[in-house]
Amino acid sequence: MTTTEKGSKSSQPELQLKDPYIAAWLAWLVPGLGHLYQGRKTKAMIYAICILGLFFFGAILASGKCGLARCVYISMKPGSGGDMRYYYFAQVWVGSPAFPAIIQYLHDPTGEDPLWNGLMAPPLKVDPSLRGYSENDNSIDNIRKKLNRRFELGTLMTTMAGLLNIFAIFDALSGPVNEEETELRRKEKLRKKRMRRRAKRQKDDAAEEI
Repeated sequence: MTTTEKGSKSSQPELQLKDPYIAAWLAWLVPGLGHLYQGRKTKAMIYAICILGLFFFGAILASGKCGLARCVYISMKPGSGGDMRYYYFAQVWVGSPAFPAIIQYLHDPTGEDPLWNGLMAPPLKVDPSLRGYSENDNSIDNIRKKLNRRFELGTLMTTMAGLLNIFAIFDALSGPVNEEETELRRKEKLRKKRMRRRAKRQKDDAAEEI
């Protein structure tokens, strides 16, 4: 399936957008990559800078002695001392930058033996009935305590980055809006509306004459 992007001037060369499904997959894998594949270099640069910049800045904010990018992780641990991390379902839309969280979860979902200095590792689940809390434990409570507001800011920024990339993926899949065609459709609807009004007035005038 091939779509083309045409400018407002007929003399402007057509831009081949290639396979939209591959473009959408690439746009999810790395923000901006799908648009680069389509040859839309300006949009690719804008999406890459804005979305990746927002994600990595949030990840840096949520880094410290407790580990790296601790606001991005997978955790499905309900109950006391656990954490249900629903934010990751939005963060994962940023693509490969969020993949370390998947690797960490598959490696050790308990968070007891994290890789790479705790990069996107799930927090340690601490059961108060079995042991006391320690400042050295990377439980969710201690991570929040060590990072303070930076944890919430990092969560917000990385989540926003994932949600923004959904729009970028949709743009890569659907292609750009053809402004000229949209304007023609709008004018055609307006013309038909005026014709209906004119026909109605003529009908009313004929009824009054009778």
